Amino acid sequence: MSFPKKTNLNFHLSGSRVYEVANGLDEFLKVLERDFFAEAKVQCNFDAETKKTDLVLGIHLNFGITESLHYLNKGSWGGMTFTEHNSVASSSFKDALLRLNQQNSYSIDIAEISFHFKDTSVVVSRLYDQSIPQQLGDILLMVSKHFVYLTKGLTEMPYEIFVPVFEDKTQKAGEPLQKHNDYFDFWGLYFEDEKQHQVMVYSLEEKRLNQDDLFLLE
Repeated sequence: MSFPKKTNLNFHLSGSRVYEVANGLDEFLKVLERDFFAEAKVQCNFDAETKKTDLVLGIHLNFGITESLHYLNKGSWGGMTFTEHNSVASSSFKDALLRLNQQNSYSIDIAEISFHFKDTSVVVSRLYDQSIPQQLGDILLMVSKHFVYLTKGLTEMPYEIFVPVFEDKTQKAGEPLQKHNDYFDFWGLYFEDEKQHQVMVYSLEEKRLNQDDLFLLE
């Protein structure tokens, strides 16, 4: 099993350098802090060859995930509005990233965003260009929808949730990783255990936690 390690903000790209400032970055972070009621931390990584900047965002909240999900569903947390069919109608996060791109001559995208609640963390990794701003609202809604199953029937809180992880039984040594475009197949969860950390994989389709020895890719 290949599984992501405990998250941190020390994100580096091969052949890139840390880039400290982007025009409008402070205003972008203020939108996140206002709408998520949180402290937002960022690391910028600029690749001179592609002229692209990747942001790694850490959103630090002073309350638990259940409170956040409650207000998300009421439309008063996260700067998002939803249709009657529970799809994202608007997102201040997505709009703020669009404005940030318009203020700079190079492309800016989110490589990772992590939400650090008082009782757990949710880490979302990029799958393709702009995948996080496009899918974040739906991901958070799915966390809410599957919360009972993610917490073993509300009996145990995972201390980290990774979105997504992948099942790949055909990968051969030395082959490049395949491109995956779906956030809603498998998620990875870490639980505390008396002797060691318990790693489990949640299938959103089956609504089931698994401990199978699958080969998983971040």
